Amino acid sequence: MSTGQSWTIDSIAHALPHPELRANFMREVSFTDVRNLPDILQRWVAFIQEFDAGQDRVEQLREAIRQNGQPPATYTANLIDVSEDELRTAAARQASRGAA
Repeated sequence: MSTGQSWTIDSIAHALPHPELRANFMREVSFTDVRNLPDILQRWVAFIQEFDAGQDRVEQLREAIRQNGQPPATYTANLIDVSEDELRTAAARQASRGAA
């Protein structure tokens, strides 16, 4: 999604790459004081944009592994190496920050 796109709650939810993130987003939006919604929505949009920006790196890594059977020597771990439990923990942390 482009940075110039007009975002809605629905488009943010659909752009999130994991069901746990979508559920956390919807809970956070549903239980937040409306005065705090702009900041929360912007934080989620920024997350989506950052995630989307990393997709080229993921595809390059996949291709390198397909060709060589291992990641390149210059590879450094990032979001793609996060387990589901780590993702849930991080999402819960984000949700608790938004509620504070």
